[in-house]
Amino acid sequence: MARLLIVNADDFGRSAGVNHGIVRAHREGIVTSTTFMTNAPGAAHAATLAATTPGLDIGVHLVLTYARPLLNPSRIRSLVRDDGSFWRPSELLARSIDRSEALMEYRAQFARARELVGREPTHVDTHHWVHDHPALSWAVCELALETGAAARTHTPAQRDEYRAKGVRTPDHFTREFQHPGHIGLEDLLGLLARLEEGVTELMCHPGEPDPELVATSAYARERPLELAVLTDPRVRDAIERDHITLTTFADL
Repeated sequence: MARLLIVNADDFGRSAGVNHGIVRAHREGIVTSTTFMTNAPGAAHAATLAATTPGLDIGVHLVLTYARPLLNPSRIRSLVRDDGSFWRPSELLARSIDRSEALMEYRAQFARARELVGREPTHVDTHHWVHDHPALSWAVCELALETGAAARTHTPAQRDEYRAKGVRTPDHFTREFQHPGHIGLEDLLGLLARLEEGVTELMCHPGEPDPELVATSAYARERPLELAVLTDPRVRDAIERDHITLTTFADL
């Protein structure tokens, strides 16, 4: 059985530096797909880059833990603070979440991505990986069923649950390539050497230096480091040598 690899860059739309980094990681490196934060300040900028990057597979990075919702906060009270902003991940996951409210906001973000990019998003995942929570996993799965999008799943059990309902999802998911000490060239080469047969999604967070991002994100300085590794010719050489096929969610 062949080894196929989807390399998905999260956070498209987060900032200009993230947007430029993702597009560069696609054009010069191994990134095949990205997921779009439609409520983020760089969303419009990301859409303009997407228009000139037709080979980049674009999905939706569903957000309930950053900035503000697209819907009126009064419609999704279980998901927002009194001022209408989203909770931090630990705060959200400690609350009682109305899964129907999550699905409503997810629908709005999916529709906004379709509107901004001008094409159907091919897949969905969540910011801060919050769909380990049962209510949010249900909402992601329902959205995927409604739209025909593929979905990221974090565990074999979640993968099997989604597939039983008719949702397309890769065979494997790895989030090893993140955080200092795990984003060097040797880390990525080692990860590639261990790939299992079937389709694996590799999550990443490339970006170019961005003062706004440094001021507002805890994962800003690492993004250029990831970008340098994802565009290193030795990574492409290893993929070719090991007969790994780069693919996308559109081809799943």
